[in-house]
Amino acid sequence: MGAVLFLQDPVNRGDLQHEVAFKLALVARRFRARFAERVKSSSQTEARWSALYQLAREPRGLIQSELAERMGIQGPTLVRLLDALEAQGLVRRLSTPEDRRAKRVMIQPSGEAMVKEVDVIAAQLREGAFVGVTIEELRVTLQVLEKLGSTLGPAANDTPQGETSKARLVSLLMPE
Repeated sequence: MGAVLFLQDPVNRGDLQHEVAFKLALVARRFRARFAERVKSSSQTEARWSALYQLAREPRGLIQSELAERMGIQGPTLVRLLDALEAQGLVRRLSTPEDRRAKRVMIQPSGEAMVKEVDVIAAQLREGAFVGVTIEELRVTLQVLEKLGSTLGPAANDTPQGETSKARLVSLLMPE
């Protein structure tokens, strides 16, 4: 007999924990998939959205190494990603007076406009996804997720803030 993925009526703590962990992963995957479907026409990847979102939150821009760290990716990967965003006119790299080797990445007005458009799409997705969920249920869910996050702590490949690029995408869909 195969493994039971969803129990009809979980009876003990271990069964409930398994069910919550499985559904949490499933819902996160579905959320990202629905988001990707809705922004597909923008021709941006999840990594590009993550970079744009990070830069939109930093009016003074970020040094490339800081951006790579926040996104949890290596420098060469970020360089290719920034090459594509710069070719589209969404970001700009500038030399820094403090260190000629370092480049500061600034989001451009067209990049900011794109992030604003995506914020609208993300808000619509959240609104639809949370239909029928009360404010109290949202608060309890957030408390549980905070406890899980604290208990699990950051992984070795997470950024210092404990966020992966996928987690950042979820934060785009569910801002603070």
